[in-house]
Amino acid sequence: MARQSKKIAKKIQPKKKAESEDKKPKEKVGKDYLLIAVLALTIVFLILGWSNFTPLNRGLYIALLISLSTTYARRHYNFTDTQDIWIERAGMVSMGCAIVLFVFIVYQQYFA
Repeated sequence: MARQSKKIAKKIQPKKKAESEDKKPKEKVGKDYLLIAVLALTIVFLILGWSNFTPLNRGLYIALLISLSTTYARRHYNFTDTQDIWIERAGMVSMGCAIVLFVFIVYQQYFA
């Protein structure tokens, strides 16, 4: 009888933990002042340097702006799971493009 009551208690206990985890308040996201400042700085560089940038530099800054924007959006807006996955992928792809463009620009300027 004691064994049966222990088994039942073990089966009930995880359910109580799962219920208490759902009732926890969501962690509030910070204001992300640094992210906003980097976004603003990227926009300023893009606007002021547009006429002086090569097409590769423009692509680099646009990809960086998209990546930072998707990061900000994911942190501050409530998306569905599917939308969140697509926004995360878009951010990663644009970040990858920015890195590849950066490496290519550095290679062109200093090694070619």
